[in-house]
Amino acid sequence: MKRISALCLFLLLVLSACSNQTLEQSMKEVDSTNLSDESIGGLKVGNFLREESGFKGYESNGEYDRNYNQYTNGKLDVSVDKETDEILAVGVIEGGTGSTTAHIGLGSTLDEVTSAYGEEYFSYTDSNQGIQEIGYVDHENNLLLSFVHFDNKVTGMSLGYAFDRLIWE
Repeated sequence: MKRISALCLFLLLVLSACSNQTLEQSMKEVDSTNLSDESIGGLKVGNFLREESGFKGYESNGEYDRNYNQYTNGKLDVSVDKETDEILAVGVIEGGTGSTTAHIGLGSTLDEVTSAYGEEYFSYTDSNQGIQEIGYVDHENNLLLSFVHFDNKVTGMSLGYAFDRLIWE
């Protein structure tokens, strides 16, 4: 009986160790979802942020060594390439507004997200920050649409390049 219990405990430990993937590993392994027409708040990754758009730069932009600056209009946060002004990511966090092309916004349920975008998503938990997210990756267009959630409700979301565009050194 002790051998069976020990074997079960060992199998549980092995299975739990296998599920501790990094975010990038989870993103690389999920099947692709077409996100080429996706936007948040009408802003698409790859477009350019216009000066007259009402976005203001964060005061901390000059404090970090990275290839992008961050802007906000009080509703959306946008990461913009320092050299080209190309939008690299768009996000909505607590207190912000804006929705995806499929009308998913803060407060939407995870069932609404999966109904709109399908079942081919990755699930990731950052236990250091206590964040749970699900996300969709468009491998062909290098795009990531992710939804941070708590208690089955979307509490934050972002659309950006999936790999190697936001560089923080």
